[in-house]
Amino acid sequence: MPTITNRLANGKLLLLDGGVSTEIQKRGVALDGNVWSGLTTKNNPDEVRSVHEEYIRAGSEVITANTYSTARHVLESVMLGHEAKLLNFKSVLLAREARDRAARGDVWIAGSMSSMPPLTGNHQAVIDRHAEASYREQAEVLAEAGVDLILCEMMRDYENAEIVIRAAVSTGLPVWVGY
Repeated sequence: MPTITNRLANGKLLLLDGGVSTEIQKRGVALDGNVWSGLTTKNNPDEVRSVHEEYIRAGSEVITANTYSTARHVLESVMLGHEAKLLNFKSVLLAREARDRAARGDVWIAGSMSSMPPLTGNHQAVIDRHAEASYREQAEVLAEAGVDLILCEMMRDYENAEIVIRAAVSTGLPVWVGY
């Protein structure tokens, strides 16, 4: 399978999946008010895998692991920071399993990173002092878990976006950035 970089350099388009968290929510899975979809990998892995499978069947060539809100500092807001590495690895594993079940080795897996800070009970953003280390850890775990690229999603918070992107780039993997 050619690399993503080679494919794009040859002028080929790639079809990216849609919102994984949104699709999980559409299935009736309740998302956590503080970490949004961060716990669905742990609590509803079959639904997460199924969403990936459906995107692949629909023609997606890049699927996004359910890691949008699984950085350690985000999970700490629900006392699960100690599970950050495990949840990131498992999220990538679920995407890989979906790709294998679909017998589509030509599908790439993106690790998602966001500038989403942990939210307090009243949904006010809280900037955490160790966010930079947390983002760096997440990027390293995603790379170690075998993602093909890192997708920096919803980079609306300039201060955190810069930190997220820097962490993603440090892995040496291709990095895609979206607002």
